[in-house]
This record gives sequence, C-alpha cells and structure tokens, in this order.
Amino acid sequence: MLPALLQTQPLGYAQATLLLVLGAVVCWSGLGVMVNMLYALGADPLWVVLLRVALAAGLLTAALALWRPRSLRVPRDRLGGLFVYGLFGVAANMACFLYALQHTTVTTAVVIAYAHPAMVVLLARLVFAEPLNRYLLTALVLTSAGVFLVAEGYDPAALRLNFTGVGFALGNALGIASFNVLGKRLVRGTDSWTVLLYGLFFGGAVLAAIWAATGAPATPLPMEGWLLVFGLALVPSIIAYALYLRALKRLPAGRAAIAASLEPVLASLLAWIALGERITPLQAAGTALVLSGVLVIRSRRGATGAPPPQRG
Repeated sequence: MLPALLQTQPLGYAQATLLLVLGAVVCWSGLGVMVNMLYALGADPLWVVLLRVALAAGLLTAALALWRPRSLRVPRDRLGGLFVYGLFGVAANMACFLYALQHTTVTTAVVIAYAHPAMVVLLARLVFAEPLNRYLLTALVLTSAGVFLVAEGYDPAALRLNFTGVGFALGNALGIASFNVLGKRLVRGTDSWTVLLYGLFFGGAVLAAIWAATGAPATPLPMEGWLLVFGLALVPSIIAYALYLRALKRLPAGRAAIAASLEPVLASLLAWIALGERITPLQAAGTALVLSGVLVIRSRRGATGAPPPQRG
C-alpha cells in the first residue's frame, strides 16, 4: 500500500507551494541552536522572545515602509482578527514553548507540541471544510510517529511529565495550531505581509505586558548575543513566517502543518552538525517516517491545493 501512496506527480502548483513550507522549516530548524547559545550567555527566556519579536516587528516595518508601503495599511475590521492572531499565533506560541522548557524536558515539550498537526487537520476540516481522506491520515500517522522517535519520546529518562510543563507544552501546540488556522483565514483577504507585521506587533505588545507584569530581568547581552537576537528576528521570525503565510495562502492548512513536521528532523540534524549531538538508529528511523509522510501529501492523491488564480 505504501509504495502506491508515495507515487509522486511532476512538480505542480501545490507541490511548488510545499517548497515554501520547506523553506520556512529550514529557517525554523536553527532556532534551538541559536536560543541555546543565548541561554549559555545567561539570557532570560522571556527577554529573548520579547527582543526577538520586537526587533522583527521593527525590521519588517522599516522594510515595508521602503519596499511595500501599502502593506502597512490594514482595514479596521481586520484589527480584531489580527490581535487574536498575534495573541495566540505569536505570543502564546513562542512564550509557551520557552516556559515549557523551564518546567519539563525538550523531549516532552516537542512530543506534545507536535500534536499540533492533528489539531490543525481537525480545525481545518471544521473551519474550512478541507478534505479528510486516508492519504492525509496516513501522512499524519507517519509524521507523528516519526517526530516521536526523532524527539526520543520512547526514552523514559528523556520525559518529565508534570502539570505545569505539560500545560505550557499544550499551550504551545494550541498556539501553533492557531498560527496555522487563524493565519489561513486572515491571508484569504489580507496581504500576507500585513498579517505578519500586525501579528508581530500585537504579539510583541502582549509579550511586553507579560514581561512587565512578571518582572523578568532585561539581561544585558554582549555583541555576540545581539547578533544572535538579530538572527532570531530575521531568519526564524520574518523569513520563516513570511514563507509559511504565503504557503497558507495557497495550500490547505492541514497539509502545510504536516509538512512542517520536518522541522524537528532538520533541527536534530543541525544539532548533530553544530553541537555534536548523536543521532540514534531510532531517530534515523523517525526521520524516514517523517519524510515518508511528507511524500504522501506530495503524492498524486495526497497533494491538493487551490489552483493559481486565473488572469483575465
């Protein structure tokens, strides 16, 4: 059965759109390495995410003012949706993951967070009436099992379950699901650059309020730290989010979320290259499962997307 599922078609509209998701995943895959380097410099997690979002919003505002000023304007009736997107898709998404890491292990946080593709598939079915067929479900099972193995969820020593840590990890999963579903709804009628800019702006405002309320320290950073913050703002924030939102404009949200399961695979490979972390045989098997799942949604029956708009 699986070989039939993996029969692929020539690169078309939906398949080319998957390359946008892959580009975003590549940008996100270095996030853990950069964040760990900042933590090694003594940076506070909340301060890091606040700097990341605030700098990204500032850089994007300046770029759009010069290159695409029309994207700075937004209809008033869209502000409510953009605020909700910033609250859940940006602030909750980023902050919950960092707080989850404070209360549990990376393995626990990643395994729980990657429940989000299933959430997105279900929500996209309810909200957008996206088709739910055996090919999509097969891809979902393959990628979920693969992420579990890549994150070493089978190792009891790597798991630490507690109410607070699991709660924040679930909050992260819901935040990522919101980023997908709310982003998909917003880019239908709003420029994707506008969605990104105002999502960062409102998300940054929420994070600034949390930072002020909790009294988290404003950690002084050396030049190396500021270069890392700049990298976080530019690559996994502006570039990755822009690519993914553009993909959501063209691709069903469920398929985009499943394809994004490549992120922990690439992150583990990068950690192996940059940090010398080992890759076990089971992690290699998990990588194969994730790749198989992505191939399924690129197959003849699994890859569907909106056709390009007709000009006339």
